[in-house]
Amino acid sequence: MTSTQEVASGRLPSLTGLRVIAILFVFLTHGVALSVFADSAVEQRYSVLTGYGHMGELAVSTFFVLSGFVLTWMAKPTDRARLFWRRRFVRVLPSHILIALASLGMFVLAGETIRVGPALANLFLVQTWFPDDSMIWYQLNGPTWGLSVEVACYAAFPLLYRVIIKIRPSRLWFWALAAAFVVLMLPLLTQPLSGYAPGRVFPNQSWPQAWFLYFFPLPRSLEFVVGMILARIVKTRRWIGLGVLPATLLVAGVYMVLYLLPQEYGYAALYPLPMALLIGALATADLKGDATPLSSKPMVRLGDMSYAFYLLHIPVIFAVHAAFAGEWVGYANKYTREQWGTGVAILFIAGLYVLCWFLSWLLYTRVEVPIIRRWSMPRARPSAPERQRADAQPGGDRPAETGDLSPR
Repeated sequence: MTSTQEVASGRLPSLTGLRVIAILFVFLTHGVALSVFADSAVEQRYSVLTGYGHMGELAVSTFFVLSGFVLTWMAKPTDRARLFWRRRFVRVLPSHILIALASLGMFVLAGETIRVGPALANLFLVQTWFPDDSMIWYQLNGPTWGLSVEVACYAAFPLLYRVIIKIRPSRLWFWALAAAFVVLMLPLLTQPLSGYAPGRVFPNQSWPQAWFLYFFPLPRSLEFVVGMILARIVKTRRWIGLGVLPATLLVAGVYMVLYLLPQEYGYAALYPLPMALLIGALATADLKGDATPLSSKPMVRLGDMSYAFYLLHIPVIFAVHAAFAGEWVGYANKYTREQWGTGVAILFIAGLYVLCWFLSWLLYTRVEVPIIRRWSMPRARPSAPERQRADAQPGGDRPAETGDLSPR
């Protein structure tokens, strides 16, 4: 095989395992909102550990870059847009709708006012297109704002793929760095928006600037594009040879720098390039057959269930926490916070984490997988000879109860 040939697409287990780490970061960040530590000093240290939210923000950016990489890695120039959209929406929508309806039920039980606009925007995953903080604050299921961005990227993917596939291999790094540079410059370019009043989501930041940098799909799609270009870099053998350990240290270094920078740089600005380098290093290791801590079977299995975890963890952790006070709770509902000593509080958070994985397994195996197997691909229509043979059989004028029209 010459250097001009592309690497064959295949499963990259380390990238599936990477989702588990990202999910852990999201979970730990949202765990701060529970305020379960009776010792305020310990609670403060917990907030510091998560970088005052930067850990979750890093995880979200990882999902965007990773999604662009994986979809491009598996794509073929002959793929049809309609079939791609079908697979994506069958993968995404059923579980989302199920959890949204469950959250709606929790709101009703909690006596929470149902705000029709945000609820419908959340259900149809368009909430991030509106510069209205109530669209985020009063969602049925808060984390689905990230899914709203992903759906926008899915909608644009066939067109983006056609553009990126035409970039000459020698120019791929230029365009990857250019896209990452634009993301890096966005906090500076949006400074005219920094003088406005804060919103309820980020109480210490200008809401218009926070919305544009963190929630608005158009700038966030640049991270998705970085992942797409990186996939082309790896497939065309243009990887720079950076190893997994140096790439990991680079991500850790960037994370530490965020403690020193203004909040607007913590939303997304510094993440795409180092995360792309880590993803590229992990993918290259998988292609070489090198084992990584993320490529083990347990990590891959959990990674497969990570979407289910992302969807359900917020309703679960707030509902369980509220149950200790004898209350029901929706995402935006106020309830009496139970607090414990440090050891008990840590056990409570760990127990929530395990419970979320168990429920994720149920959602994945009982909802996601069956629906994907049944609906992600159109059923093949039988050929004329097959229909004639079926008609010739006794009872051939009746449809098969199993839905299988192939001859037995």
